Amino acid sequence: MRLKNYTPLDTEWLRTAVREVKPANVTRFDISIKNSSNGNKGKAYRNGCSYHATAAPLVTIGLNMKTRFPYCTFKGSGYLGVSLYTIKEIALFIIAHELRHLWQAKVKHGWRVWGARGQFSERDADAYALQAVRKYRRGELSA
Repeated sequence: MRLKNYTPLDTEWLRTAVREVKPANVTRFDISIKNSSNGNKGKAYRNGCSYHATAAPLVTIGLNMKTRFPYCTFKGSGYLGVSLYTIKEIALFIIAHELRHLWQAKVKHGWRVWGARGQFSERDADAYALQAVRKYRRGELSA
């Protein structure tokens, strides 16, 4: 895993968070975390990106450091509505969500959460990310 961090968040905390929420068989990927002025967002490129030097899977994350809390993700179109209370929770949620998409690309017929539709399910990725945030809140992650 190669990590590029362009935010005020601690890089070691981010490395630990990625290591702990990464699904079991997701390996050899790059992750880029940047500041974003237009919302918190993420994207998983399964086959790399034309702007990226390698063909390794790439996860890009944009974090808005001026986010007002509690931050609520929208519900609908397959997504689950979630309330997040710190910038670290938002980062953890987006990282887990996008890494779950990389897992979905590798495991075509693996277990998905109830209500998931198809191989690349937003509901499944949100449920996985919500589970990671709950572990973080309970202190079960060292991140």
